[in-house]
Amino acid sequence: MSDVEKRHQVRRNCTRSLSGHEEPTTRERLASLIALPESEGYPDVYGVGGPVAVLERRVAELLDKPAARFVVKGVIAQQAALRTWTDSSRVGTVALHPLSHLDHDELGAFERLHPLRGIRLGGRRGFGVEHLEQVGEPLGVVVVELPLRNAGFALPEWDDLVAVSHWCRKHGVPLHFDGARLWESAPYYGRDLAELADLADSVYVSFYKGLGGLAGCALVGSEDFLTRATPWLTRHGANVYASYPYALAAIDGLNRYLPRMAAYLERATTLAAAIAEVDGLTVSRPQTNGFRVFLPGAVEALRDAHLRFAERTGTWLFQRADETDVPGLAVVEVVVGEATAAFTDAEAARLFADFLASAEGDR
Repeated sequence: MSDVEKRHQVRRNCTRSLSGHEEPTTRERLASLIALPESEGYPDVYGVGGPVAVLERRVAELLDKPAARFVVKGVIAQQAALRTWTDSSRVGTVALHPLSHLDHDELGAFERLHPLRGIRLGGRRGFGVEHLEQVGEPLGVVVVELPLRNAGFALPEWDDLVAVSHWCRKHGVPLHFDGARLWESAPYYGRDLAELADLADSVYVSFYKGLGGLAGCALVGSEDFLTRATPWLTRHGANVYASYPYALAAIDGLNRYLPRMAAYLERATTLAAAIAEVDGLTVSRPQTNGFRVFLPGAVEALRDAHLRFAERTGTWLFQRADETDVPGLAVVEVVVGEATAAFTDAEAARLFADFLASAEGDR
């Protein structure tokens, strides 16, 4: 059994998880999708009609954009968006943060697959107008990830985000939001999704993170933008014959979880404060439902200790574990969802203390 297979097996054997939503069985998930009114009628054919059309209209309305296009994979949607904007301007530069998902987690796809070049901007938690002003060459598109997951789910302050939007429009540079967690970001600003999306020329949103969908995303913008993006979506293999199961799961997620995003942020705030009381831990201030916990130890040793802890307690305590710039200090993620309701803040803090003690005892 591989390490990945073992991790999944241990995770599924746990009776509780501090992060995310409860994981249904395949039969339970399919039954919930069949129960949706949108499952009546016929499936889509290459994305036309059926639940896909319903989902696209709903997302476009939520973000108050002219149109939305379902895409089976976010990497594809974002490649198409970048290529569409840079083709229009004939400027092949992409301004983005070096910790962004596009640059950090996709194996350099936008530069390897396209005649594009990234211009990395900003400090540890994002970039602003002052960084854009320092670029000494034309930009084809500016990308802002909301939130910047690899910086601890960091969000720019509202005025700073508005300033970036105004700068882009003043200079005729398209602004694209990598909004994989846009649904989770809006509560921090106290503004609706439409007001947030209005700052950008195009937006990508994911359906399988906070919304708990099966897979897939939407690329949202003007009709003209999506028309020009369509050939690039096809070239990347996004023209799946039928996508209705993904669309139904996304609709289900919008129904179940989108109305609860503000409550998840509130819970993340109190939960982070409780965990921060544990000696030896440092916790980031939540701006979304996700936050980071810094703890002593080597990453591989902590991952192994977490598996043993999960097998012993039946509790899956945190998401991924990563190294930091500080030797001997690691960071893990906690993402509040429906499953988090099974824990009180005090109990979660006790479990972190228990884990830390057991991890130190293993050294």
